[in-house]
Parts: sequence; structure tokens; C-alpha cells
Amino acid sequence: MEETKTSSFKVAINHGLMLGAVLIVFSYLMYLLGVDFDSKLQWISYLIMIAGLFLSIKQWRDKYNNGFISYGDAFKNGFFTILIAGILTSVWVLLFFTVIAPDEMGKMLEIAEEKMYEGQPDMTDEQLDLAMKWTKMFMSPLWMAIWGFLGNIFAGLVLSAIIAIFVKKEKPFFAE
Repeated sequence: MEETKTSSFKVAINHGLMLGAVLIVFSYLMYLLGVDFDSKLQWISYLIMIAGLFLSIKQWRDKYNNGFISYGDAFKNGFFTILIAGILTSVWVLLFFTVIAPDEMGKMLEIAEEKMYEGQPDMTDEQLDLAMKWTKMFMSPLWMAIWGFLGNIFAGLVLSAIIAIFVKKEKPFFAE
């Protein structure tokens, strides 16, 4: 019985690292192709998350748990998978905005300022300055990594809860 728990965490770590790597490659590819951060193409990352979580839970069920998995264990495996992927992608975000493309943060702030002005054209300069001050505070590389991590965890919790419904396969009561 202890072997199953170890296998679950090992599978979650392996799949979390793979999922994180795929999400990193995808985001870097989007950057290289010049796709905006708010583009609808970025939603593909959620499909990648769904596939990664599904594969992790299913592999643990089929390969390490004799084809059976409870809803709780499936959810737990998905959570640990997204936790590892979230840590990896947060480190990537920090590296990306501090080392690889530090000028991107400035571009994002300019876009945020333009959108604020477009959304509220009657905004005074003082109000815009104050709004941009707060925006700059929360759009630092560290905050972007933290918010990205929390967003991944939240999305992963929701997705794990849904995927676990479809992947669970309870062991029959009279089975050995």
C-alpha cells in the first residue's frame, strides 16, 4: 500500500516536470512568434494543462495502481502534478522577465497604460499616475511569478477536480 503512495508522488513529479517544460516551451514559442500575452492563442496552455493532468492521473491509475484509482487519489495526483509544474513555470517567469527579455515588462506596462486610458478616457493624469504606480508594483517579475504560480494552482485545482471525475475507477468491493 505504501508503494502506491510513493508511486503517485513520483508520477506526479515526473509529469509535473514534463508539464512545466512543455508549458515553458509553449510560452517561449509564443514569445518568439510575437504573440501578445493577452492573445486567445494563450488559451492553448490550458489544453496543455488538461492533457498533462489527464496523462499523469491515468498513468498512475493504469501503471502503478492496477487500473484503479479513487476520486481523492486522482485529485491528489493532479494537484501534485500542477504544483510541480507551477513551481517550474514560476521560476521560468522570473528568469524570462529578469534575464531573457527584461524589456517585455516595459512593453506590458505601456499596453496596460493604453488600455487604462482607452477604458476610461476621462481619467485625470493624477488618477492615471496612481493607477500605473499600483500596476507597476504588481507587474514586477517577482509578482508576475507569484501570480502565475497562484493562477496555475487555482486552475490546476479546478481541472484536477474535473478530470478526476472522468479518470477515477473505483476498485470493486469484492475484488482482491
